[in-house]
Amino acid sequence: MRTAEVVVVYDVSCPACSEIARELPDLLRVPVRVRSCRDPQLAVSYPALPAPVRACAAPALGTVRRDGSVRWWTGLSGAIAVLPVVRRGALREAIALLSAALRARTR
Repeated sequence: MRTAEVVVVYDVSCPACSEIARELPDLLRVPVRVRSCRDPQLAVSYPALPAPVRACAAPALGTVRRDGSVRWWTGLSGAIAVLPVVRRGALREAIALLSAALRARTR
């Protein structure tokens, strides 16, 4: 099934996560919904969201299929999931964004 939307769940206290949440919508050709891990309605909206994400211990990307089902990718593994929906001509920017996040993670 094809990705109809992407959900980004992140902790605003994480600079790398905040940068991804801020810039990713401009790089994808599907709608992007950005949610804070501290949102009290998060577990209600996304009951299958992994516990570490709900506890703000890890960021996540959810790829929403046309039937409404969501596949969650925690940490930077979500980068692979969104590659098929990167806007034409934005691949270089997407790779730079991911590289910056990887560098911040290894510090």
